[in-house]
Amino acid sequence: MFLIVNGLNLMKFRLVLSVVLAFLLTESPSLADQQQSKPLRQGELTQLLKKGGHVLIIRHERTEVPSREDDYSRPSDDCRAQRNLSIAGLAGAQETGVVLDAVGIPVERVISSPMCRSAETARLMFGVEYEIDSRLLHYDPKGERNMDIAEFEMRDLLADLAPGIPDANIALIGHSATIRRVSGLWLSEGEIGVLKLNDQGEIAALWQFMCSDLAPLARLNLSSLD
Repeated sequence: MFLIVNGLNLMKFRLVLSVVLAFLLTESPSLADQQQSKPLRQGELTQLLKKGGHVLIIRHERTEVPSREDDYSRPSDDCRAQRNLSIAGLAGAQETGVVLDAVGIPVERVISSPMCRSAETARLMFGVEYEIDSRLLHYDPKGERNMDIAEFEMRDLLADLAPGIPDANIALIGHSATIRRVSGLWLSEGEIGVLKLNDQGEIAALWQFMCSDLAPLARLNLSSLD
């Protein structure tokens, strides 16, 4: 039994009880959460991606703020009816491409959403050799292409790409909402998620990183070329 002597003890008891209940009601972390809590070192991430067989799922680079809203009644390649990349986004896409190349991460296939901010990211990051696939298109919050349809189509694309390319990687450039629905990763603009696909197209999200995470190694490799 707990003996309550005065109001102070009662307050302490309530505080301890609330902490214990919060602990008991908190779900145990999933295996994915435990893996995410162990950051990959710069070299480990690079070696993982050098082996190939992964999908780099990339949210388009930084966009103009404030900006016009997307007009989904217009064609998906009509840049005048969309939120577009900012000057920082244009430069950031190029920088990421330089970093990935400098650290030796092979990307054999690049597929982009038709939206201008994604296609521009693909072009500046990887060059002119990229594909457009409407299955990466942003969902229309006011139209028929809702989030469920957008998610289904993106999963369909990933199933087509499974299990990946041996000794090289595939880059997909798309949009945050569908990326999160499919992979569970919440990416900032310009951020890269690392996915692994099995033969059945099932998805495992391994990590996420920014270009700046690999910049020190890229700088070292580039300086050694002088």
